[in-house]
Amino acid sequence: MSFSDTFKAQLPNGMSLPDAFADTFDWLEAQGWAGQLTYHPDPESFARNYLSIYPPKKMEHPNASFVLFSFEAGPPLAQPPKDVKDRFVKLATIAGDGGILALWLDEKDAQHFVVFNHGIPHVLTQDPLVALQFLAIGYPEPAAANPNLTAEEQALQDGGDPPLLPEAFRSFLEERFDVVIPARASDLGIVVPADDASDPVRDYLDRFMPEDSSAAAPHIEFSMLGLVPDQPFAITPELRSVLSDAQFDAIRQAFPYISEEE
Repeated sequence: MSFSDTFKAQLPNGMSLPDAFADTFDWLEAQGWAGQLTYHPDPESFARNYLSIYPPKKMEHPNASFVLFSFEAGPPLAQPPKDVKDRFVKLATIAGDGGILALWLDEKDAQHFVVFNHGIPHVLTQDPLVALQFLAIGYPEPAAANPNLTAEEQALQDGGDPPLLPEAFRSFLEERFDVVIPARASDLGIVVPADDASDPVRDYLDRFMPEDSSAAAPHIEFSMLGLVPDQPFAITPELRSVLSDAQFDAIRQAFPYISEEE
């Protein structure tokens, strides 16, 4: 089966993969931009598979946008109740620290695209095309993007070089769906609420998740790659080969738990 068909087959009852995402997955797969994560603990799991928005030779470029489409059931939170787990599906990893884009089915059975950044979620949009346009802007790490900045302004603010835009991916979206990729996420109507502000998905999780005393994410327990011993941030040989010594040292300082694969 194709990536999109297999993705659909994994979805919990009541959830559906939007047609725009299925079409995009099919196009990316047809380009040969698929791969498998070497650090996933289950070699048979579909969650090992990913689709990149870049050709393989460009996806590891240090200035490429961090977007990998892949499947994972449930939100990136510690021990969610089954009812909560069955209403979230990861669509993509959109930050180097494990930030994700997820699909959330609310209590009225409406689907929303949700960003989890450092475990703190917010609703991005309900429109699949807006979500795809957002990913195509080229932010270094879309999960942590300031929607009022361009991708280049964000990279500059983060102390990086100008971003490597996913040009072919952008062109596909514009031609296939008759949309324009804007310079800023705010041009799509996207707003990122303050960490302590009310938001539909935060309010939902506050009601159904166990309380947590974490100041970073009140009432929400979360676990990200590199922050807990059983989920280390994996440095593959391919990733290590494109990292400078300074970049590698920065990663080692940022994550307490790292595994280096040979």
